[in-house]
Amino acid sequence: MNKSPGIKKWRTRCAIAAALILIVLLVFEHQLHAPGIRMGKPLPQGKVRPQLVNAGDIALLLAPDGSLWAWGGTQSKLAWNGTGSRLMGVFPQPSISEVPLRVGADSDWTQVASGGSYTVALKSDGSLWAWGWNGEGEVGQANLTNHYGAPTRIGRETNWTQICAGVAHTVALKIDGSLWAWGFNNRGQLGDGTTNNISVPSMIGVDRDWQAIAAHVNNTLALKRNGTIWRWGSQSNSGNELLTPTQMEPGTNWQAISAYDFNLLALKTDGTLWLSSMLVGAGVYINAASAFASGHTDNFTQVGRDQDWIEIHAGWISFFARKNDGSWWGCGLNYEGQLGLGTHVLCAPSPRRLPFSFEPWVFAPGQGTTLLLGLDGKLWTWGRRLGLSGPSATRQKFEAFLAPAVKRFPAFRFLIKSDIDQTPHLLWELPPEVRRSLGTGPNGSTNDPTTAHPAGPSHE
Repeated sequence: MNKSPGIKKWRTRCAIAAALILIVLLVFEHQLHAPGIRMGKPLPQGKVRPQLVNAGDIALLLAPDGSLWAWGGTQSKLAWNGTGSRLMGVFPQPSISEVPLRVGADSDWTQVASGGSYTVALKSDGSLWAWGWNGEGEVGQANLTNHYGAPTRIGRETNWTQICAGVAHTVALKIDGSLWAWGFNNRGQLGDGTTNNISVPSMIGVDRDWQAIAAHVNNTLALKRNGTIWRWGSQSNSGNELLTPTQMEPGTNWQAISAYDFNLLALKTDGTLWLSSMLVGAGVYINAASAFASGHTDNFTQVGRDQDWIEIHAGWISFFARKNDGSWWGCGLNYEGQLGLGTHVLCAPSPRRLPFSFEPWVFAPGQGTTLLLGLDGKLWTWGRRLGLSGPSATRQKFEAFLAPAVKRFPAFRFLIKSDIDQTPHLLWELPPEVRRSLGTGPNGSTNDPTTAHPAGPSHE
């Protein structure tokens, strides 16, 4: 028996109505939960302070139980080593992951740094370890093997206290305040007076009053205990090199430093914020000719006139800073939404207040990606998501079908999968084994257990 045309039309209309209702509910749900960062109950302090390392297209997390995790990677074949960037600076085999994978089984790490192609870390006994690519001596081994797949101990000393990594050079401090460096040295970034690479840790100078260090592509920045600020390596403003540590400014009131590629940020004890970047005044970053850039020295531009900055974090041609009222501010490039402003503006030439608040356990801007671990153990990201693979052919066809509607109705943008988050996205939570070590157990965790990714046995 044939169904009447009236019934067919009725069913068609019902199906269309149901689809529209579903879409409206999805939009409502998305708008209800999308913006902001929702913090839960703070976790107990672990045995180490957590740390996030944001190294381009890979990231590392030192968890509060001393375990090490990593994620990211890309299929790109344009990386400098010709192999693509697939976590080869962390794991022995090429890997790509959207969520953190555990690096080995050790839980006695206390610090970690990465140049993207290699990793360097400290253990609780003060020993120094490194692994990954070693073409320029960055792993600290005299044998320039192309790749060390497992954490390999550097020397026998147990008095290391700080580490930082540029793209291919490492700088470290010992407990006596002495300064050490090794790796790539094409622009004098090691500070030994030459441009020759060094494959094992070498003491730089004779001073033993260094307090803090920071490194980026081919430049190194440091503070001394007397509040002076020092720099060596490539000088973006002049195009020259400083082959030994050189005092940047005469003052003794420098309090904190932060560095990322082509970007140096510093904080004074009076709460003023200072920037040294090759793009200051270039129209891309803070315009040095504007009234906003309120002061200048030979090396730094003062950011505004405010004197209530208390925390700084440098990213790639961008930065974040916190004021003493708890507000967070972002400045610089935003082409992938890394400032978290919730807009498509490509650049914020002066600091803009973030439209959400948070209390970080640890925070790390990077190159197009910003990472945050909350006190509740939740890991948030905004900007470009790390480790994403391309969409399937079916997904591409589906998104092409939706594109006209999304263009006409931007509220439906969330239906198209994107590797860009304009606002914070909850990526992951500390897994049950980490929470148990903190005495909280797995309660409240929404993670499936994440399989540990072996890094191979450690080598002493």
